[in-house]
Amino acid sequence: MDAVSWTWFLPEAFLLGAALVVFLLDAVGVRKIEAVGAVSVGAVLLALLAVISDLGFDPLGFLSTLPASVIDSGGGSTSLYAFSSLGLVFQGIFLLSALLVALASLSRPSDEAGASVFYGLLLMATLGMMLVAIAADLIFLLIAIEVTGIATYLMVGYTRKDARGLEAAMKFYIIGALSTALSFFGASLLFGAYGSTNFLVLSQGLGGVTESTLALVGYAFLIVGLAFKVTLVPFHAWAVDVYDGAPTDVSAFLAGGTKKMGVFAFFLVFIGPLSILTARAVSCSGSVCVAPYDFRPSVQLTLGVLAILTMTVGNLLALLQKEMKRMLAYSSVSQAGYMMIGIAIGTAPALAGATLQVFAHVFMKAGAFLVVAGVSALGVGPLIAQYRGLGQKRPYLGVAFALLLLSLAGIPLTLGFVSKFVLFSAAVQASTVPGQSFFFWLAVAGLLNSAVSVFYYARVLKVMYMEPPDPAVPLDGPAGDPTAGLGFGRTAAIILAVVAIVGLGIYPQPVLSAIQSAATHFVATGA
Repeated sequence: MDAVSWTWFLPEAFLLGAALVVFLLDAVGVRKIEAVGAVSVGAVLLALLAVISDLGFDPLGFLSTLPASVIDSGGGSTSLYAFSSLGLVFQGIFLLSALLVALASLSRPSDEAGASVFYGLLLMATLGMMLVAIAADLIFLLIAIEVTGIATYLMVGYTRKDARGLEAAMKFYIIGALSTALSFFGASLLFGAYGSTNFLVLSQGLGGVTESTLALVGYAFLIVGLAFKVTLVPFHAWAVDVYDGAPTDVSAFLAGGTKKMGVFAFFLVFIGPLSILTARAVSCSGSVCVAPYDFRPSVQLTLGVLAILTMTVGNLLALLQKEMKRMLAYSSVSQAGYMMIGIAIGTAPALAGATLQVFAHVFMKAGAFLVVAGVSALGVGPLIAQYRGLGQKRPYLGVAFALLLLSLAGIPLTLGFVSKFVLFSAAVQASTVPGQSFFFWLAVAGLLNSAVSVFYYARVLKVMYMEPPDPAVPLDGPAGDPTAGLGFGRTAAIILAVVAIVGLGIYPQPVLSAIQSAATHFVATGA
């Protein structure tokens, strides 16, 4: 690699450099949250600017550090990384989730213990996600996932004095180690079948029955290992306890950010190589002709069943919850099921719908958790019933929370509605192909589950607007504070999330066009 090509990794360099600066500031005794937070927010903004420039959005295209010939060119059979349009889109998604959390966390107490540790780990976790988005090799992908995993295990328990946080961190670590072991074992089986873990090599197909069986088992282990990361049922139980026990800002990052890393890993493993494999023609050498073994029907059925289970179980359990964070956690599980519809179908429109759902979920779920963090800072307890009168006493906060929940439910004029419409329409379109009528039932399951979700979101709205405020809860916030106790950073993050879901819900075309173009190229080329 020549010296000029190192500029291709400027977004990652910004994050790594900022993390080192934050840890250095901590070492020399500068631990104020304003200092380490400003460094972190600045680095994330610079990285996001670089990614948007590389995607070619006007008027920032001239700032691009990636040559046009590099993007979507694919990697070689020995490449560890490759730059794709879809990968850049996901890098932007990862950075947006980090920006929301980093910005909101500026509203924590100035002298809070462990602030520099939190921000340093946040930057390292985001760096790992950025590397996932450019992975061209399965081992590189899994190592990048672990960079994020190790950072997030520590983030969950970084306060060290919260017993529930430490318990959640330990559960997260144990499940993370298990999922890692399963994923690497699956990768080892694929290496035994293909002789490589490069995604380009995986797309070349297999001929022998023994090798095909070995590869199929390897894919099965990868499905299970990655399913833990995405919180697919029945591999989801850890997420609710972790989201509930972690600091709420960390829960926002886990639900709104790191889960999306697992979704993109599914894209790389189960859409890229397998889509090329299905389309690959029979290869002949002399008089011997070998057809590639087609894994796709088995993978599609498995992922489709997981999608329906995840949507249904997540929504039904959310209906039973009495605590706000646990309800949002189960809601996040169900949202993962919607995303899996696009992966199961594997067409360009379905992939675009799943990606748009991921994009929308960053704002919806991170924003919802940040509202919960702000309300908790005002003295409101964890129960949904304790949100009584929030819409009356704090009308702006109530409206923001209501819009976020309505978007999660898929109500029109929100980004959540647009993403589900695109995704479910793609499922119906794909079902018209002979032999793929199963996809129609994925759309039906998604619609029915969206209807179910309305009930538990509506229950929160009822509590906020139709029940009298509790006089014992100081929802007004301290006197003289223009944000009424929320803090400027958290207020800005919530406003950003709400503006995004409403603005893009009304006019989604700029983002949707970029996602559709990237998805079409990804399905066609596998990179």
